[in-house]
Amino acid sequence: MSSSRAFVLAARAGSRLASPSSPAVFRTPLSLSWASSLHQRSLHASATSIPRSVRPFHPASNTVARRGYSSAGSDPSMSPLGRSLITTVRIVQNVVVGSSTVFALGFFIWAGSHAYLESYKCPSPEGTSNTVQNCLHGAWVREEISPDPDVAEIYYEKALELTRQELERAFAASVSKDEGQQQSQHSKEEEERNRLLRMEKDKALTGIQDRLARFYARIGRDEQAATIWTRLWKLSDKKVIEQEAPSSMISSLFGSSKERTLMTQEDGLLYAKAAADCWMRLGEYELAEEALAWTLSTFTAIKKNSTEAASSPSSSSSSSSSSTLAAEEVGLLSTLGALYVRQHRFEYALSLFVKALQSTQEHRLPVGSDSTPKVVSKEEKQERDMWYCREAILMNSIGETLYGAATTSAATTTPASTVDSSSTASDSADQEKKSSSWKFWSSSSSSSDTNRSAKAAPTLSVEQQKKVEEALGWIQKAIVMAKEKSGQHRDCDECAALGLSTLGLIHEMEGKNDLALEEFKGALVHATKADDYVGMEDYNRNLTRLTDQMAAATAPIAQI
Repeated sequence: MSSSRAFVLAARAGSRLASPSSPAVFRTPLSLSWASSLHQRSLHASATSIPRSVRPFHPASNTVARRGYSSAGSDPSMSPLGRSLITTVRIVQNVVVGSSTVFALGFFIWAGSHAYLESYKCPSPEGTSNTVQNCLHGAWVREEISPDPDVAEIYYEKALELTRQELERAFAASVSKDEGQQQSQHSKEEEERNRLLRMEKDKALTGIQDRLARFYARIGRDEQAATIWTRLWKLSDKKVIEQEAPSSMISSLFGSSKERTLMTQEDGLLYAKAAADCWMRLGEYELAEEALAWTLSTFTAIKKNSTEAASSPSSSSSSSSSSTLAAEEVGLLSTLGALYVRQHRFEYALSLFVKALQSTQEHRLPVGSDSTPKVVSKEEKQERDMWYCREAILMNSIGETLYGAATTSAATTTPASTVDSSSTASDSADQEKKSSSWKFWSSSSSSSDTNRSAKAAPTLSVEQQKKVEEALGWIQKAIVMAKEKSGQHRDCDECAALGLSTLGLIHEMEGKNDLALEEFKGALVHATKADDYVGMEDYNRNLTRLTDQMAAATAPIAQI
């Protein structure tokens, strides 16, 4: 009884110790141990009942430590030197990763930009290296995107320099390959000249030079452009001796002298025509005549060879190729004839225009004849209209040439009424700005002086008057033909406008101002239909000048 009594008293004492309401109660060791075990059991029970997601945070269960991240930098036992080293390594790591990312992104943008320019905007000539291509891309950017002629010229010159160096290395390898062969001094010199010629005719090098010439022509440096193109077309006429291709590794990587593409005479035709245009703008008619004469003779030979090849049984050439060659020949004849007109060599010009007219009539299908098909495709109709309008243009050119020959011969007999021939040479630059692809000579419709009136008609003999009437007949026939296709083909509207302007100038010289005024108005209407803005400006200038002259002439009469 005494022992159970003692146990009950001890339990009561433990409950008093656990309650906060009795802080002054004396606590025995037995009651402390029992209360501690009871508290731990209650904590364990509550922990097992609370979900893991809402459990309180404990330093021992740190997420960073559980995921494997190093926490050595925050270890209190680590020395300051160790902490600084770890921080430095982390900073360097971040800098390296960021720099690598920026560099990779920049390289991707740079390479992608050059690939886009090479594929779509400015493809480089065949056989150029990546460095040369990058220089050409930079020149294009300095021409189109951010114009800077000086920087663009530096890019082109650098591209030429690098291409020459690469070609010299390639041909030097072929020379070292042939050093073991015994050759005479004469044969060695011929071999060296042939290698130099092959290097100069390399299509990669000539293509870059052509781009440089076009750049000069674009910024108005016609003399430098014409010089480069003249050198190229003369170079295309030189023959190259074929040789065996060297088999060295260097030459195979870059391309041997035989495998590389060389410039042909067909390429020289384009360079010669471009050079002739520049020389004509500069007034160097002799150099322009040389280029055009070579172009015409070379083209005639090429056309003859292609015709013979097309006539062979195994040939499968279409009629479109022959039509293209004929159109090109007519254009060359007309351009050379226009050059002779500017030089007042009317007989040569007339023969060329007549030859071009005959070629045009051979290729044009006669409208309304039995041989004309009833159903014509759109392409065939466009081709027929093209030849039709070109025939009208050539008729107008023949009429202007005949009139120029008649009036010039009359002017030699009457110096007081000499036609101002210097105006034709000075206005040649304005005439080259015509939007039409067929630029022919006209008396003074392209004059830049709006205040100068037409010269008075010279005194003509009976024979000269017949030539003038013949010339007017050609011009009027050309106008009638061009008006039939007005609104359907641009060349016909431009031909009608030019013919009406020429008739207006002739009527003005004869004192028929009313007729001249109507002709100038008609020329302005057809130029508007053709969207020929340069022609509209010229014809409007003539119309304004004649209107002012007529108003000034009637003013004194009104005052009286």
